[in-house]
Amino acid sequence: MVAKFASALLLCPAVLVMGCGPGTAIGVASSAPTPVPPAVEPTPTAPTPCPAPTPVVAYDDARDPSPIAWTSANPVSDGRGLHITWTSGVAPCIVLDRVDVDYTADTVEVTLYEGADPNVRNPVCIQIAVQKQTIVKLQEPLAGRDVVDGAPRIGPSGS
Repeated sequence: MVAKFASALLLCPAVLVMGCGPGTAIGVASSAPTPVPPAVEPTPTAPTPCPAPTPVVAYDDARDPSPIAWTSANPVSDGRGLHITWTSGVAPCIVLDRVDVDYTADTVEVTLYEGADPNVRNPVCIQIAVQKQTIVKLQEPLAGRDVVDGAPRIGPSGS
């Protein structure tokens, strides 16, 4: 009985390799080339445009306002106004409180202040960045002066 079992074990690998049908046994190299699927070029798609900035107006009584940097200031109305654009969070968690403008001989300094909506306590807001824009009416025309951001800049070291 042991002899029959031993001879069966010796025949099993041959049966497994030979009994698999046409093809290559596992671990044995084949001389037939492996077909390579053709390269597929990705279909170019147009980039998704960013939505236009959301127009906002100042609340003038937001809770805990602090300065925030803006990203662009474009003159309008022959230099008597500015479109100020910045990236911020969503209302009611973050709203524009006010815009301060200081004039010097060479510059017009614009400082945006944001805080929380004063009419909503304990708001729940998603954390997503949105572009916002406001129009600032200037008391003095630009008259060739540079527009500068009055928000403090925080560098990599935190200062």
